[in-house]
Amino acid sequence: MHGIVSDLGGAIDVASKVGQGTRFDIWLPVAGEAATPALEPFRAVPLGHGQVVMVVDDERALVGLAEESIARLGYEPVGFDSSLAALQAFRAAPHRFDVVLTDESMPDLVGTELAKEIRTLRPSVPIILMTGFGGVQLASRGADVGVNEILRKPLRSRDLAESLARALA
Repeated sequence: MHGIVSDLGGAIDVASKVGQGTRFDIWLPVAGEAATPALEPFRAVPLGHGQVVMVVDDERALVGLAEESIARLGYEPVGFDSSLAALQAFRAAPHRFDVVLTDESMPDLVGTELAKEIRTLRPSVPIILMTGFGGVQLASRGADVGVNEILRKPLRSRDLAESLARALA
């Protein structure tokens, strides 16, 4: 309540007396007196041009969701629900993929291990790590293996679009 009133340029007075109760007086400015909140300027979502994005997550439903989002953004997604299968596909055709988007927490190879293996095959490919967790240790491991960015799950379409555009720039 206090945050809403403060955001509107108002104030709250509280008076309390034992045995008599508590009184809240809420003061709001007269319409038109409060400053109009600044609107965030519109930014177009950057779109891809058919670049191939390898998507790796051990949860098949999340792979499907990411593939849909990536396709709507103008990219060609290729999903894998196994880090070992993704690595095998990358080994078979390392220049097929323009960017790799991988989850960190997976059985077999975690995302940073997958990134390290991919870097030995093609050092320049952009790699974006997704995680529901994170922190300084993950950022450090990601930097050590050359991860371009770390995105927080759940993925937001704008964040994904901007991250892919930066990685491919």
